Amino acid sequence: MTSFARPAARPWARPVRVVILLASAAVAFLLWLQAGGMAALADWSQSESDGPLLVNAEHALPHDFEEPELVGLAGKVAVADRDVSVSVEIEKPLLKLFKAARKAGLKNLYVASGYRTAHEQQQLWDDSADRSYVQPPGHSEHQTGLAVDLADLKVGAKGFGATKAGKWLARNSWKYGFILRYPAGKEELTGISYEPWHFRYVGREVAEHCHDNDWVLEEYVAAL
Repeated sequence: MTSFARPAARPWARPVRVVILLASAAVAFLLWLQAGGMAALADWSQSESDGPLLVNAEHALPHDFEEPELVGLAGKVAVADRDVSVSVEIEKPLLKLFKAARKAGLKNLYVASGYRTAHEQQQLWDDSADRSYVQPPGHSEHQTGLAVDLADLKVGAKGFGATKAGKWLARNSWKYGFILRYPAGKEELTGISYEPWHFRYVGREVAEHCHDNDWVLEEYVAAL
């Protein structure tokens, strides 16, 4: 039998392979950064750690809170006046909600109020005879642009919950990322009297959790 000598080991081969692997990893990382990977990671990290923004009597808007980018609703859905606007974040979900409402036969639904400035919230606070329905500036969800007050053209605000529109929204708004923010029976948790017209956008996942567990936002945040 002929025996063959094993070729001598090449001491430089392993370091070269390591360098090639490191270079490949570096290129892949740079491509990931260019594709927005770091921004996506930051957004995921913030959403995982912070959860949805909670604004109420005990939780003011953060000191570093930036005014939302706004979009007008006039010409897209029925509104109380042409100045009604919301955060761009909720425009598409809100339009989808209204589209579904129209399919359900709700022809009189409109947006009575959306984004408010701190000055507008201060005026509302000063003029309010019953402050169980209003928060002072810095503590109102309307300043985030993520909340809307919805109404029926033929019904007053306090009777809205008993209307077909009010009942439909209470049952279905979560499918579009909205929650009835101040439901009856949860006043001690929210600090606000029952408001069947006030809906807050929190995203589909959070809205579904709140719906399935019969939670208000305070309960959801406490469970994180």
